[in-house]
Amino acid sequence: MRRIKLGDIFEINTTKGKVYLHYIYKDKTIGNLIRVLPGLYSDRPANLLKLADSKESFMVFFTLSVAYKQKIVEHVGHYPADSFEKPKYMRTEHIVRGEFLGWHIIDTETWQRQLAKMLTLEQKKLSPWGIWNDILLIENLVNDWSLEKWNGSL
Repeated sequence: MRRIKLGDIFEINTTKGKVYLHYIYKDKTIGNLIRVLPGLYSDRPANLLKLADSKESFMVFFTLSVAYKQKIVEHVGHYPADSFEKPKYMRTEHIVRGEFLGWHIIDTETWQRQLAKMLTLEQKKLSPWGIWNDILLIENLVNDWSLEKWNGSL
């Protein structure tokens, strides 16, 4: 089995179709950052490079190495990752004792958090902070999860 490389494109199957993931960044602490490419497909798109060149649905740190070793994802192509970067900021819910208190906006370099009670339009475009495994990723994809619909209950 080959090693994964920045720029690799992977396919993951869901009950609603195939989804494509583009590996763009390796963080020494939190792991592999992927771009979740738009769309669900019954068959592999003929032009994966065009898909990889499109705007992602969102980015998330993902247990890619484990998913690849367990054959949960399949390597299907490569698209250079040098024009993509780790986002400066990501977000997560701030919940205390089951109560939603707002959002933490996380600086991905320093991991410092700022509390936002309400999100600005720009902050609503921030991808989720944290590490998703294949089960969470697939569940969210099947349930049509999106940044626009994410309102405080992942």
